[in-house]
Amino acid sequence: MPDFIPRPAQAHILKYDHGKMGIAAVPGSGKTHTLSYLAATLIASDKVRDGQEVLIVTLVNSAVQNFSKRVGGFVHELGLIENIGYRVRTLHGLAHDIVRERPDLAGLENNFQILDERASSDILDQIVSTWMRNHQDFLVTYTHPESQEAMQYLSSKWKMTLLSMAASFIHQAKDMELTPEMVNTSMANNHSEHELLRFGTEIYRDYQNALRYQAAIDFEDLIRLAYKTLQMDADYLQRLQERWSFILEDEAQDSSALQEKILGLLCGEHGNWVRVGDPNQAIYETFTTADPKYLLQFLQRKDVQAFDLPNSGRSTHSIMALANHLIKWNGTQPSPALTYSLVPPLIEPTPADDPQPNPPDAPEKIFLFTEKLSAEKEEDMVVQSVTRWIRENPQQTVAILVTRNDKGASLVQKLKNKKVPTVELLQTSFSTRTTAKKLADLLDYFADPTSSKKLSAAFESLYKDTFEEPEQKKTMHTFCDDLKKQSLLEEFLFPSNGNLINQTELNSEDELMAEVFRKFTEFLSVNQRAALLPIQQLILTLSSQLFTDAHELALAYKLAEVLEREAKANPTSGLKDFAAELDKVYHNRLRITGFSEEELEFDPDQHKGEVVVATIHKAKGLEWDRVYIVSANNYDFPCNQPYDQYISEKYFIRDHLNLEAEMLAHLKALNQYQRVEEGEATLQARKAYSAERIRLFYVGITRARKELVITWNEGKFNNCVMAIPFVELTTFWEDEHASHA
Repeated sequence: MPDFIPRPAQAHILKYDHGKMGIAAVPGSGKTHTLSYLAATLIASDKVRDGQEVLIVTLVNSAVQNFSKRVGGFVHELGLIENIGYRVRTLHGLAHDIVRERPDLAGLENNFQILDERASSDILDQIVSTWMRNHQDFLVTYTHPESQEAMQYLSSKWKMTLLSMAASFIHQAKDMELTPEMVNTSMANNHSEHELLRFGTEIYRDYQNALRYQAAIDFEDLIRLAYKTLQMDADYLQRLQERWSFILEDEAQDSSALQEKILGLLCGEHGNWVRVGDPNQAIYETFTTADPKYLLQFLQRKDVQAFDLPNSGRSTHSIMALANHLIKWNGTQPSPALTYSLVPPLIEPTPADDPQPNPPDAPEKIFLFTEKLSAEKEEDMVVQSVTRWIRENPQQTVAILVTRNDKGASLVQKLKNKKVPTVELLQTSFSTRTTAKKLADLLDYFADPTSSKKLSAAFESLYKDTFEEPEQKKTMHTFCDDLKKQSLLEEFLFPSNGNLINQTELNSEDELMAEVFRKFTEFLSVNQRAALLPIQQLILTLSSQLFTDAHELALAYKLAEVLEREAKANPTSGLKDFAAELDKVYHNRLRITGFSEEELEFDPDQHKGEVVVATIHKAKGLEWDRVYIVSANNYDFPCNQPYDQYISEKYFIRDHLNLEAEMLAHLKALNQYQRVEEGEATLQARKAYSAERIRLFYVGITRARKELVITWNEGKFNNCVMAIPFVELTTFWEDEHASHA
């Protein structure tokens, strides 16, 4: 038998052999291990016959790898053949299996094409750009009066907002199984012609038309069509129900309405369905149509056996006490609307004889730093602290957790400057951003070769790493400042007598600087004509000369593919537009798939002696010996208070409206024959976002094994205060220390 000694709560769950079961599992409770072992024991029993499979549905691709490996290991140790009797899928992977077998039921050709996230974004970008040009009145209507004079400056900000709104509308409509035609019909029947609803519907219509033109579907279509397929053919559904005799669903707190419907159909009224999740770790509502209410309602059903997995060996008693106090306090906090943001069970330590005991308690390793700091000083303090700690603890793991990618990127830059080994779990990695920055600045210069400012930016971007010593950096800075002042660039760059530096007014006698700049001008001279090449060829031509590192070259090839797709989607795009696309990568506004740790199975224990910088969302499911949580203020963790600020309420939009929430409220109201009062959805969105942010804070705390550091800052405009949950924890911790003094 496998060497797995279940805890009492786990052993109770492993007795399951049929029916519906719901499990609320606390962080670190071993739910993946338990679910994997349950799958293996079901396969080994006579409950799963030849030709049948246990279907395991999980959230992300990395979890698919993790489950496959664990179930395979258990199956092997039980004396069975691996990879037989079970199937592990994400919801998208499952939907693809369903539709691929019967594409005719979904109205698709056998060789149907699924557009990836990037291709879908390109289509949406083009549609929204066109819509903006034709609906300036819409933008003016919703722009704050004090910002209307700067409409041209706000164009890019409006575009980002409208792109997010459009994507959310399409996702929500498809989760509600609504086509553009159905939305239009409902609007006509309800006499609802609201401009936000009209915007979403028009974008949705044009987007679907673009997909049809390419004979393609997107990932949301795939899920919607999978459900439609199951509904259309009872015999096919029955065959799948027979094939997947047990369904085990992981991360069920992140289930959507459509996911629940698909799995409910596959299970059937009397089928076997186990749903495992933690409602307190539901942190994706802002980005998806997921909602923890589906798991919570399932746990309350009369036909469902409901159990808890409360024991966790991950953290010290002190860290668990902080997390548990957050749950207890949440029921009595200042905003009644948020009292169910966190729910029991509380985290309990493992039994005394458990093979994974909790780490020895160390309350002195908890640092709740309440001093008011600027955002810059907070970063500097954290970088100084973690640099010192990692040198003293090279065999332990540490992470700095942030809520926003730009904050993470800034911390990474400071850690790199101090030569601290760093690993990123952000939207794009430091190396990706650096490569994109170099190419973006070069393209920007080639687009405007008479600009000395752009010449200076390109030179600094390409060669600043050559000058690492403080005096060298100062020389580089002075040189680039002087470079911006040059005129007649052609004679300056390519002087007739070849005496490059001395002919100029540049203040530099540094031989290394002169040599590097000469190398730069030779590079420009060789590649002047290359600027006329198609964008993919141009990027590859430049990269072959700039980069020697294999990873940088691979990144450059990936970036070239991204720009080639942009060129196909927007044939009129020029070098300036391509530079802007690369700038999005540099500023963490565009993720390049294939170069993210998230797409792999990340193991913090493989990065001892390195600092991991991650968003709390990316850190979910992971753990470190020491964890820093930064920016614990009321912007990053609002609590539905009148003075709180919300990232979704843009300063340039009138009346603090959350246009995305207002638009989705109109969409949801169509089927309910309701009217939506302006501003009401914004208030509801504040509550939902605040609830999610409380859970996000909880998730951050429960990533820590032994040591925890929490800090806060005053924000970009020095107008933020400590987040209420953080204030509560500091008060609780001070009282705890006083009682033990």
